Amino acid sequence: MLRSACRALSSRQRKVLALDGAELTRLINSMADASPKRAPPWRWELPELPLYYTLVGLYFFAFGMQFVLYPSLVAFSLEATPTGVGLAQSALSAPMFCFLLFGGLLAERAKAGPTLAKLHLAFAFASIALCMIVSAGALTYPILIGYAILVGGCAAFLMPVRDAALNGVVMREGARGRHTPMATAAATTTAVQIGAQIGGILLARFAGADPAPFLAIQALVLGVGAAVALLLQAPKPTGHEHTVAGAIHDMLDGLRYSFRNPIMSPMLISAAYVGVFIIGSFQVLFPLIVRDAYGGDAQTQAARLGALFATFWGASFVSAVILSRLKPLKYPGRALIASHLISALALFTFAVHKPFMWFVAIVVLWGLAAGVAISMSRTITQGAADRQYLGRVLAVYSMGFMGGAPIGSALVGFAAGELGPRIAALIPATGLALAVIALAAATPLWRYVGARAEP
Repeated sequence: MLRSACRALSSRQRKVLALDGAELTRLINSMADASPKRAPPWRWELPELPLYYTLVGLYFFAFGMQFVLYPSLVAFSLEATPTGVGLAQSALSAPMFCFLLFGGLLAERAKAGPTLAKLHLAFAFASIALCMIVSAGALTYPILIGYAILVGGCAAFLMPVRDAALNGVVMREGARGRHTPMATAAATTTAVQIGAQIGGILLARFAGADPAPFLAIQALVLGVGAAVALLLQAPKPTGHEHTVAGAIHDMLDGLRYSFRNPIMSPMLISAAYVGVFIIGSFQVLFPLIVRDAYGGDAQTQAARLGALFATFWGASFVSAVILSRLKPLKYPGRALIASHLISALALFTFAVHKPFMWFVAIVVLWGLAAGVAISMSRTITQGAADRQYLGRVLAVYSMGFMGGAPIGSALVGFAAGELGPRIAALIPATGLALAVIALAAATPLWRYVGARAEP
């Protein structure tokens, strides 16, 4: 019956029904458009920059503990010879020098969060293994050297990945409406780094003759750092070849860029002379002057040496915090050069005998200058480097420190043996002063305008 009724409709009537159907469809669509749309569900995002600071703090708290625990195991638990102690320290720093550039390549190819988590866990597992060995009384010199090589290798890959991730964190936070100048983020990172390292050093001082529980604490801190690293939202970098030939090409390209860039090149030079003249002096002159100039029993000497290290890093922390709260400097290169000149003046004063408290006061001034130097180095390097080369630039820059420090330590140690530690201090002081003046006169670093200060 229905089919017959439809056939009975005229052609005109069918057109009217079709038109009415189209109008009905348009009416329904217009009503749907006019109806209020449901708002997307509200999503709270955890601020990423505080997470990054937390990650830095956890790692350097563990690093500060290792700063005390590792040499204590070598010198006190194993009672190694001075040569053995030196080789043990070399085993810790040599992998960093050898693998830092490869760490820079990794920073430009791997997703930061999972990569940092894996490296933190590797460090934590090494600490747990060492804790168990120490608890069982089975620690030997080769085992400790193996631990040092593993931990140094982890640090060589971890440092460039973590440092390169800061730029992306600042950019993503800016896209979310939380704008932080790169110079402020770098200075805050430096303050967190130094503060956490001091905290780790102070805690590890209580280890005494039973370091195993403190190694367990170190592993726990690193495990928490691995969990925090997974919260970073950095995407996997793109645009780099993943073949061996591509990696070698990128490595050489990064070296060429670093040495040809008018700002990166003087920064690499400064890293090298800081490693030779400052870090080497810092590691050798402090204990020699404390022992030879101020005397006392072993406990007194250790207390004085600890006071010097604590005041130096404490002062560096204060200046780094102050810089993180100030407006970014227009000429960060000038602040860097001035801080290095202050360091040279501090080294010159080591040649003159003075009461110990005067020595501490000079070390405090040196530490304040060092905090400025560390902050400005990070600010300039991360602000001036092309993002395409950032990981490799940071790795090459760190290699300057790692390569210069052993040279400086050997040079100052030999000179102190021949001339005494006070006269030997004049060598790095003179070398540092001449290097800084040459850097200011022959490179554009003195005239460099920070990224946030450019019009």
